[in-house]
Amino acid sequence: MAGAEAEEAMNSSSPSASSSGDGTLIEDFSNSFFQCCVCLDLLYKPIVLACGHISCFWCVHKAMHGSRASYCALCRQPYKHFPSICQLLHFLLLKLEPAAYKRREKEVLEEEERMDIYSPQFVDHLISERVHSGEILKNNDSLKANKSEASKELTFPENRLENGICKQISMNDVLCSLCKELLYQPVVLNCGHVFCESCLSSVVGDPLKCQVCQSLHPGEFPNICLDLDHFLEEQFPREYAMRRESVLLKVEHRHGDPSSSVLHTEKQSSKSSCNVPDDHLCLPEDLSSVHVGVGCDSCGMYPIIGKRYKCQDCRETIGFDLCEACYNTSSKLPGRFNQQHTPDHKFELDDTLLLYKILLFRAMPEEDPQQDVAEADLPDDDQQDHEDHDHVPEGNLNEDQIL
Repeated sequence: MAGAEAEEAMNSSSPSASSSGDGTLIEDFSNSFFQCCVCLDLLYKPIVLACGHISCFWCVHKAMHGSRASYCALCRQPYKHFPSICQLLHFLLLKLEPAAYKRREKEVLEEEERMDIYSPQFVDHLISERVHSGEILKNNDSLKANKSEASKELTFPENRLENGICKQISMNDVLCSLCKELLYQPVVLNCGHVFCESCLSSVVGDPLKCQVCQSLHPGEFPNICLDLDHFLEEQFPREYAMRRESVLLKVEHRHGDPSSSVLHTEKQSSKSSCNVPDDHLCLPEDLSSVHVGVGCDSCGMYPIIGKRYKCQDCRETIGFDLCEACYNTSSKLPGRFNQQHTPDHKFELDDTLLLYKILLFRAMPEEDPQQDVAEADLPDDDQQDHEDHDHVPEGNLNEDQIL
């Protein structure tokens, strides 16, 4: 993904919270748990960072830096990967705030059509029932909506509205991908899949791997998504309390002291958010390995450091790119910007490295063309006098000449 192009396009006129004629914000949603901390509107196509905070797809992408690590808008924790959309939250918001989410969809889609750069489109809301089963990964075509389909209105015949708020949220909408029970202290991986913190911490393996799509999670253990956690506790108080007791009993049975296990996990999360080496926050000294403004469409590394593989067959403006690690794993994940990429497309090694070449060119010594022109315009006698003036012996220089 050529992130610099998308960022420039969306920055020029990015969708944000709706406003009335007098400039005041219009809030047509009731749930403050899911308000974007950047645009202050209802979250649309939510992305959960490793720190646990949530923002809209385009709000996160606009805030990312094309040449070094980016920072969360709330806690300033650095990150270097553009996460995938959390589909569980996406479909939850479709049911929870259908009117406001419909408005957000229309606003963002109009802007995307104008810029000809698209976020991933999800047209079948019933797919939410299959998000955690892994079935959606077996048929990536079900996730790819063409632009005409994406503009169609979504209907929710099973939802009943009460004061404009959807009340038909069930536990089936918020189940852990591993234990298949109500999420308790949910954490979201870079791929967008959601797990209970206790379930994910029990997974053996380094690096951390998603148990649904098998993609590797970059960095360390993610923090709990507190906004989603508080929503679950408020929406399902009895079931949430039962889940808490169940998890604590399992931890106590496994480790003997439940508080020690929880504390260990909290230390893992705090280590991820605080102890980030300084050399990870900026470009390496050797700029020849950095593809500024270009990100990987599989793992989301932004910018790509190392080899960059560019798809020769994808014709979208934003392109389709992979880092070396994802290219070697033959990643089958769809693009981050709804590209119509297929596994049979061919790649080429791209070594353009425009920024590196620009900096290299600027570092080359340059002659002063104005001085050459000025000397060439002087008559022969004047030019000789000018040369004699430039070669006055040091002992004959007065103070004015020295200055």
